[in-house]
Amino acid sequence: MTVGALAAEDLAARRDEWIALCAQAFCGPPWHEPPRGALRTVERLLGKAEARQPGFRCVASYDAEGAVTGFAAGWLDTALSGGAEEAFELAELVVAPAHQGRGLGRALHDALLAEAPAPRPRLLMTLDVPELRERYERWGWTVVERVRPENDGRDFVLMRAEAA
Repeated sequence: MTVGALAAEDLAARRDEWIALCAQAFCGPPWHEPPRGALRTVERLLGKAEARQPGFRCVASYDAEGAVTGFAAGWLDTALSGGAEEAFELAELVVAPAHQGRGLGRALHDALLAEAPAPRPRLLMTLDVPELRERYERWGWTVVERVRPENDGRDFVLMRAEAA
């Protein structure tokens, strides 16, 4: 398994592969997203990459045959801080179900944060379920706030980690 930085052009060239990966990862628990959610996720990433969102970074992992097995992406933004400060937002961390439980998510997480512009705080928002919240806490993240977006009936947590 190889993990490395990914250019915006590479993301666009493999768009369908990214959509398939997101559909696999997000259709099951704990997300239970409909397949169109995978399309929205990839379109959002492509939009950020093509717009040259400040601080945009993406890392991906591939198997021996060159198929994508996971990715992590983020960028500089003030959305999660409510406009209070610019932070690096870890926006997506996706691992194919067949490759989960082997440390790949942690490897992608660490590789992305190593690429993140510093020194800035890091923020993420994820579902407020023990499996996800506890994983990020083990990786050095702290819950800042619990949130229930108006357009989503699920509970989320806003988490923060300081730049190394």
